[in-house]
Amino acid sequence: MKELEKIQVFADGRTSPEVNSGVPILLIQDGIVQVGRIHLGEAYDFNMEIEHPINQSKLDPIATKIIKSEQPEYLKSKVSIIVFCPEKISDMMKWD
Repeated sequence: MKELEKIQVFADGRTSPEVNSGVPILLIQDGIVQVGRIHLGEAYDFNMEIEHPINQSKLDPIATKIIKSEQPEYLKSKVSIIVFCPEKISDMMKWD
């Protein structure tokens, strides 16, 4: 897993690269960056959910700054992008 590497999620529940449910991610859509972790359903009953930490409002601006600096083209994408979260952000995520 490489920080800021894109994660493709397919309709049959597969991901590329393969990821485990619960991995920290950044969701980039409509020019907005959100921190969270991805939860994947079983392939035969596919669903995907992104859970956000309780301190999301503190971490989103940090994640946005990183994306603006390292992958600014992601902010202009017409499709949603999911990438692996940098460890310095995932280490700060707080969960209930």
